[in-house]
Amino acid sequence: MYQAILLLAGAVFLAAVVAPDGGRFYWTPLTLGLAYLGAAVAGGRDGGHWATACALTGWGAAVVYAGAARPDLDVAGLYLAGAGVGMVAGMLLRRAGVTVDPLGLGVTVAAAGAILALTAKAESVLADARTYAVAVGLVALVNLALAVRDRRAEPA
Repeated sequence: MYQAILLLAGAVFLAAVVAPDGGRFYWTPLTLGLAYLGAAVAGGRDGGHWATACALTGWGAAVVYAGAARPDLDVAGLYLAGAGVGMVAGMLLRRAGVTVDPLGLGVTVAAAGAILALTAKAESVLADARTYAVAVGLVALVNLALAVRDRRAEPA
């Protein structure tokens, strides 16, 4: 239940704070990463969302750095380094006993890269924080439905 609430909070933040100002779009990956990180923490060591949280938070931190600081560095390299740091963090957490799926790390980074590559072709959708607010909101609703189902299945 708490996982769904934290994911929903991320969706609301994206819709209410990031989306109204297109200049804040660079906060989107980090917001998603932190929403997933909150959900992962709420779910515990075996609760899921860890891979997505690690990959998106690492990449998102690099995107925020690039967007806010405007360093004289190649942005693609920064994004790749950030995603790599997120994957390393995920594997370190796995070594510490947290259930982090290596395949999930890779799929998250590959999906993020594909979306980034396709943004120029569908900018009105893919460069709009509302798109990601809706997506993470749907993930939150699925998590809520699963939590309700699991509660009903528990013996009284």
